[in-house]
Amino acid sequence: MKTRRLLLICLSIALHYSVALAASLPVLHLNGTAFENGYQHGRLLKGRIHELVGLWKKELEAAYHMPADRFIEHFLDSTDYIPSIQKWTPGFLEEIKGISEGSEVDFSTLFAFQLTDEIWTNARMMQLPHHCTSAGINNFKKDGSPNFLAQNIDITPFYHGFEILLDIKDPRTGKRTLVTSFAGCIGANGMNRSIGITVNSLLDLRSSLKGLPVSCIVRGVLEKGSFIEAAEFLKAVPHASGQNYTLGSARDIVSLECASDLVTEYWPDSEKLYTFHANRPLANTSFHPSFVAYITKLYGSLPESVSFSDERLEAMKNKISGHSPVALNTLKEALCSKPICNSRTFVSTLMEFGEDYSEMQVSPGRPDSTSYSHFRIREEPYPPSS
Repeated sequence: MKTRRLLLICLSIALHYSVALAASLPVLHLNGTAFENGYQHGRLLKGRIHELVGLWKKELEAAYHMPADRFIEHFLDSTDYIPSIQKWTPGFLEEIKGISEGSEVDFSTLFAFQLTDEIWTNARMMQLPHHCTSAGINNFKKDGSPNFLAQNIDITPFYHGFEILLDIKDPRTGKRTLVTSFAGCIGANGMNRSIGITVNSLLDLRSSLKGLPVSCIVRGVLEKGSFIEAAEFLKAVPHASGQNYTLGSARDIVSLECASDLVTEYWPDSEKLYTFHANRPLANTSFHPSFVAYITKLYGSLPESVSFSDERLEAMKNKISGHSPVALNTLKEALCSKPICNSRTFVSTLMEFGEDYSEMQVSPGRPDSTSYSHFRIREEPYPPSS
């Protein structure tokens, strides 16, 4: 019965799904229910998903000195993310189930595969977790010109070469969402007609074993129709992992540092014309207990304040500070420069928000050596929330 149901789904919606190539970036065009989109994602990229999940399992085994399936079982037994997903973003649980069935990777494995940040944060598995650099530019506030979000996503090298872009069209409304990801995952960052979001892991902040995972938060934001709705969503959900989210639209930009129990804004610019971020908390002081223990041991006691910076943050600061408005080429030069662009850079994204369009540029790999592909959304904006 299950096989027959999936066959009927496949036959009834096959014409609505395809994989295209933009330069070397596979683009999945999806236009169905959450489960149908996931099933087609899994079916179309089945071989790539199996290959990447295999590499991921080898990484788990090297880090934990145990079979990957045993680690996955232990990790899922000690966490409880599904109730938060069911409450806040239930469609994405269906999408994950669809990817699992389409790719023929068991659900527990495929679900844990979505939890990159949660494993890094709550299992502390990686000595060298990913490092991302992002920036948000509010040119509209300065002179009415387009706003920008920019990000280089830096992750473990075995993910490299598995970049994808999900181009999702809601069959009910016709609205499009563009989501960068890797084969088998529901998303890393992205944009719709009205808003966009970038993410930076903040492992030093307090996390939760029962919150909403980062991938679901990203996709949940991109379901929203306005900047206000998206910002309220980020402030309301329980965060499973410490994370910085930079949210942008044609008229607004904000950077939110999110711990499981505290959300704070970060602004390096008193006029709030721009912001930037890397992977250390700059405003939020709700630290993870393991970080508190580390700092206490280092200093003998917990200091009243802890100041963070790193070379990528300083490089982005030097590139955009003093420029107002900030040009798109200035941001592109920043993303292509060292150390912002480095050997761990997985994908680079530039998002532009105009009054009657939004556009994403995506480089699948290091942007200093891989060209950007352009994707423009021209639908009418979602109506503002009441």
